[in-house]
Amino acid sequence: MALSSNKTTDSRRTEVNDNPVAFTLTKHNAWFLWLSQCLNILTLVTELDNWMLGIVALSLLWQALLLQKRSDGTNAAKKGVLTANPVSTDIVVNKVPPTLLALFAILGCLAIVLTAKQSGLLLSMVHLLCFSYALKSFELRTRGDFYQLILLGGFVLASALIFKQNLTFSLIIFTLLLFNFSVLLQFFSSAESFINNLKTTGMLLIQSTILAVVLFLVFPRLPAFWQMPIANSAQTGLSDNVSPGDIAKLTRSTELAFRVDFNEQKAPDYNQLYWRAMVLEDYDGKQWSRHNIYSPQQTSKVDENLTAAYLNKKKINAGLTYQVIIEPSYQKYMFALAPAVLSGKQAGIIAMPDYTLLSRKIISQAKSYQLTSYLNEPLADNITNHSREINLSYPKSSNPRLEELASKLKEKFPEPQARARAILATILNENYAYTLEPPLLQNNSLDQFFFETKAGFCVHYASAFTFLMRASGVPARMVTGYLGGEYNEVNSTEQSQRKGHMSVYQYDAHAWSEIWLEGKGWLRVDPTSAVDPQRVNTGWSNQLLQQQSELTNDFITLYQLKKNAWLNSLRLQFDALDYQWTSWVIGFTDKRQYDLLNKWFGYMKPWKLALIIAVVLIISMAFLMCLLHFVHRGKPKAKTQAKWQAIYEKALTRLTKLGLKKPKQMTVNGFAKEVRQKYPELAISFTRLSNTYNRLSYQALSWEEQQKLTLAMAQQYQDLLSQLTKHDKNNVN
Repeated sequence: MALSSNKTTDSRRTEVNDNPVAFTLTKHNAWFLWLSQCLNILTLVTELDNWMLGIVALSLLWQALLLQKRSDGTNAAKKGVLTANPVSTDIVVNKVPPTLLALFAILGCLAIVLTAKQSGLLLSMVHLLCFSYALKSFELRTRGDFYQLILLGGFVLASALIFKQNLTFSLIIFTLLLFNFSVLLQFFSSAESFINNLKTTGMLLIQSTILAVVLFLVFPRLPAFWQMPIANSAQTGLSDNVSPGDIAKLTRSTELAFRVDFNEQKAPDYNQLYWRAMVLEDYDGKQWSRHNIYSPQQTSKVDENLTAAYLNKKKINAGLTYQVIIEPSYQKYMFALAPAVLSGKQAGIIAMPDYTLLSRKIISQAKSYQLTSYLNEPLADNITNHSREINLSYPKSSNPRLEELASKLKEKFPEPQARARAILATILNENYAYTLEPPLLQNNSLDQFFFETKAGFCVHYASAFTFLMRASGVPARMVTGYLGGEYNEVNSTEQSQRKGHMSVYQYDAHAWSEIWLEGKGWLRVDPTSAVDPQRVNTGWSNQLLQQQSELTNDFITLYQLKKNAWLNSLRLQFDALDYQWTSWVIGFTDKRQYDLLNKWFGYMKPWKLALIIAVVLIISMAFLMCLLHFVHRGKPKAKTQAKWQAIYEKALTRLTKLGLKKPKQMTVNGFAKEVRQKYPELAISFTRLSNTYNRLSYQALSWEEQQKLTLAMAQQYQDLLSQLTKHDKNNVN
């Protein structure tokens, strides 16, 4: 619907004079606007604090009550209760006292300020955005306010994408964006049904998507001009500090941690898939934590030294090269099958001497990197005195019964590896249990776990084993990361086996131990293999899956999905689609774009890139124009007619049945006079309709005034039809 420039000017003039026209919405459009606000806020419901959710819910409920009250007034008007107001289908939105609204806004902002330190800068900004969005609907005085509310809704949807970017959530955001734009279009074309406006908006978005895809592929990916603040509560996954029971809580989550693509190579056996994240060497008697013993100078040369060491070995087997796409964790640790080296130069990643990887920046979006692992090679050839001292230390008398057992084991098994096997045999042969819901321990006591409760998760067994080895004089440390993963072979074919990807979830979180042996280096020992061999060799048992199903709050649990073959197949199909989305859209870095353009157009130079962008834009616009021409080809051009003109034409058509036909040369007022003379009972309704038609046709009106008078004219037409119906009945009688 197009608006003329003079009407726009009149609208602006009307809004700033002493008696501005009240901003109005139709009943349906007002409710659609309210619904869009509710749906937009729902996308951030997991990021907002409970008190803010309460404030927003209260605001939306308040707005709904006001809309319902006005809707009741509208219905009463239609029944004839408010016949003095011809524009009864309008809803005046601004009815809240400004003082009350200002007080509510001040209290809300004060609450945001008081909780800012706990929430962090990012979440505080999101809270302020949602609070403003909820309150803005109470002060819709002009069309400008309406536009601002729609724009705030767009910002809310964009903010939601900061926290989640997977395929499912992106489709939800796209759908809500379509709904919001349809509400905007409905405001301008209230005569059309909302479904038709939804179709029109969808077609426009699809057409614009073509251009967006082209720009996504060829337009230079410029770095951000600002740094996105990190939410304090956004961290997911493993923690730098681990105490018994922590990872057991993490395994209740079915969120994705990272994905791996082995580039059509055969994936390692399950019991080799130890995804290394952090090495924990400090133990204070209650929890394990990282020990920073490496200087920046050492860490900057680690990857180079490792690569040179492996390449200089002539007898080394070929490494396993794979790509990892890590999900946003808002932490710095990354994942690798140790020992691993970075494939080529990859900026922003530090390879640590303990064979872990760190990102130089917080991982706030999906990050892709490539590694080469040498799974049959030992970890390190030597140990420094400082490292030996760190990995032998423990708080004396923190677990006296374990210290006593360690002394006995040292006497009975002088050889460290035999000592380790004896501890595993104890766990295997005695009544130990592997469970996601271990009993609570007093002060995280390892003594209580090993000698009394004898039930725990991987951290319990790894902690007790590492402590026993240290107390018996063997350097030992605990490692956290993930074990295994789910291989998705949906994309596999008979000609190309294992052309899939591996998904590793939070419930795959695991902890194990490493001990130092002279001549062998650091050796991995997983005490979980003694208490639950299936967990290490093939994955979760049905018993563990059932436990997780009982502990999680998911409506449909992973255990239920895996039990149903059809649902599980559907889940894997969607996981494959989500992987392609993450790999090609979320993980489309500037390096990947540069490589793709080089492949298509040869070596890229600035002038060549500028030429490509210009040509692609011209071709895209030409394609869209041809598409529009093809869609509208053959369709008769609709005669442009305002709604009030259509209403008047329908009234004339209806009067023709009574023998009243308006000559073309007769004026509107002249024909109304003729109707009054021949049919006095129709005089009032048709005269009102004719007067409204004259105002709409010849007076300079604002857009709001046009809408009000058009609605009034529609009501007057209904009144005319009622009079005509009575006239017909009287003639029949």
